[in-house]
Amino acid sequence: MLTDMTDRDMHNVLVVDFSIFKNSIVKMFRDKGYGVELCESAYDAMMRLRAVDFDLVIADVELPGDNAFDLYKYVSVNYPQIATIMTTEKSIDTFFDIIFREGIGNVLSKPFKKEEILNLADKLITKKNIFGLNNYIGNIVETKRVRITGSAQIKPAVSAVIGEIKKWGFVIKNEIILNLILNEMIINAVYHSHGLTDEKKQRIPVRLGESEFVDVFFARSAEKYGIAINDYKGKLSKITILDTINRVIVQNTMINKAAENNDDVSELVSETGRGIDLVRKLAGEYYFIIKRNVRTEIIIIFDTVYENDTTSTYSSLKIIEDQSSE
Repeated sequence: MLTDMTDRDMHNVLVVDFSIFKNSIVKMFRDKGYGVELCESAYDAMMRLRAVDFDLVIADVELPGDNAFDLYKYVSVNYPQIATIMTTEKSIDTFFDIIFREGIGNVLSKPFKKEEILNLADKLITKKNIFGLNNYIGNIVETKRVRITGSAQIKPAVSAVIGEIKKWGFVIKNEIILNLILNEMIINAVYHSHGLTDEKKQRIPVRLGESEFVDVFFARSAEKYGIAINDYKGKLSKITILDTINRVIVQNTMINKAAENNDDVSELVSETGRGIDLVRKLAGEYYFIIKRNVRTEIIIIFDTVYENDTTSTYSSLKIIEDQSSE
């Protein structure tokens, strides 16, 4: 079940925004029972942070006369316990070098869905109910699982998942892309999370050790279906994800420049990070969820209503990382 926000203690949220969306963001959180304050500049936000105990800061990237990234750094250094979400109306690729440098894990593109930001906020604040499709899709009517213990099972597993989704009656807009995303994500879970990176580079088939496996869960509601790839090692990290995405963006920039000059681009093309970048760009709603040394789950959600919304964008980043050792 999705978290019932009325069953928890009230949390305080600081919204730092000057855009036309500021009042709607405030209303979203107040309607859910949060204590909310609004500031329209980074300077004012820093003053309020000194006076009030906040659990979450939601800051727009484009603050007038201020550097929102200075605010992020201020929060990270002085209030590391406070969760942060940055919002933007721009493509995050245009400033991903800063996201990578500052280690920013959550950036949502406006306009975003109310349920998405509220659910993300609760997970970042409480670190509770972070795993499982039932915590991201409401009113699930069916859930299935495929367990993978070796690389030979990956392609059949992907075919089985996609086949079942189609039997459920969902129209997959680009089956080739979904196939590629799932293959890449499951390959990473089988190889990288189990310390088999060299075997992956050499394309060597592998079988996992005793009691080692990767689970692929998939579930549906009336309007959504979701897929969750799980490994039980928890070796992925926020910085690894950011580094991987940054490398892909830099690579794409170099390829585009080389193509404009009719230069050979073959040496610039790399498969590294392709899966993560595809999830980020092409999945409707997604989360990288990590419990250090315990579990990694990548959740991808496809919403038929969202897919038909021409105002929505996929230029977002959502990483929920629990670094506690419990």
